[in-house]
Amino acid sequence: MPKFVRVCPVDDIAEGSVYMKEADGTKLAICKNNGTVYAMSNFCPHMTGNLGEGRIEDGALVCPEHFWRFKLSTGRCLSMPDRSAHTFPVRIEDGWLLVGL
Repeated sequence: MPKFVRVCPVDDIAEGSVYMKEADGTKLAICKNNGTVYAMSNFCPHMTGNLGEGRIEDGALVCPEHFWRFKLSTGRCLSMPDRSAHTFPVRIEDGWLLVGL
């Protein structure tokens, strides 16, 4: 069972945006798309690009380094199907985004 850690107020996460955040020493890419918040490892499995500096496009997080695309809900790489980015479970409690580490 993951330990859920407060990351930021959920109201600080704008629709269609990507943020780099840290929780208990883990760097995360936090995204909001169609009202749903997602948490993914900040590091692209290709060459460790910062996914938190990427953009959302058609339900995928696009790495700013080499434009690999990761499905927000699963972390599956749409560019290279044998690769994926680690995703984390999220909860919203009392106005806070919590991520399960």
